[in-house]
Amino acid sequence: MKRIPVCEVIDQRPVVDKDLPRPSSVFRPLTGDVCHIVLTELRIPPSTMNVNCGLFEQFRGDGRPNLNAHFKVGEADCTVDRGLQAVVVEMRPGEYRDFCVGDGGEGRISGRVCLSSVDKTSRTSWRDDDKLKLTAAARHKDAGNQLYGQGRFADAFHRFNLAARAVLFVRDVDAVRADRDAMYVAVCNNMAACQLRLSNYEHAHQLSDKVLAVEPDNVKALVRRCRASAELRMFDGALADAVRALEIDPGNVVAERYRDVAARGVNVQNARYGDMVKKMFAA
Repeated sequence: MKRIPVCEVIDQRPVVDKDLPRPSSVFRPLTGDVCHIVLTELRIPPSTMNVNCGLFEQFRGDGRPNLNAHFKVGEADCTVDRGLQAVVVEMRPGEYRDFCVGDGGEGRISGRVCLSSVDKTSRTSWRDDDKLKLTAAARHKDAGNQLYGQGRFADAFHRFNLAARAVLFVRDVDAVRADRDAMYVAVCNNMAACQLRLSNYEHAHQLSDKVLAVEPDNVKALVRRCRASAELRMFDGALADAVRALEIDPGNVVAERYRDVAARGVNVQNARYGDMVKKMFAA
């Protein structure tokens, strides 16, 4: 199974310099906090210029020695930004670190970051309010849909995964079951679509299983599991899912196409099995 990297932190180390001020707090940033940072000594090679990043977009071609920025922890939407976020959340306000993060390919961005301050976010209400968790899940899902529409399937997957995690933190499931199940089904279906686009068929199959455990007749999940099974040469399962999807949605073009693919695959496998049996008994 292929792994989709959340981020790529190649190197990070605290800057030890007696002339620099000591960190002002023992508290590190958490999800939802707003971090104010200063970036210096940035090295952004040409190979990373086409990377879809939010935070670093404003720094390209900028000759200023000190670059001030801020970001909300948990909102990064590219491998580079998530890498810098992973570095910063290990820091305390006033701390400096040298870092090198990757873009998921061959690109590298390095420099020095100072966490100048952190705006803390109250978490008590979020932990206790399941509706806020579902609202957060919906926000992540919408962001994931936008990224998917841009063809950024790995970044979209990470947003959908954040939505799924918010749903799984719901405490009183019975009180919000309908909304909770609908959101869980939607984001798992979307994650399966991302994995199909990334040719990660085993994971797409597993995610479709999660959807069908909640909604056994979900056509999208049946079709996506059918596609994943066909790519994995599990033709019996693919054919069963395609037939079931067409019973529910007779005009589904994708289900029809993969039904035919699966049927041919089953016939080929049966023929090979028959030939093997003949050879065994002939010997």
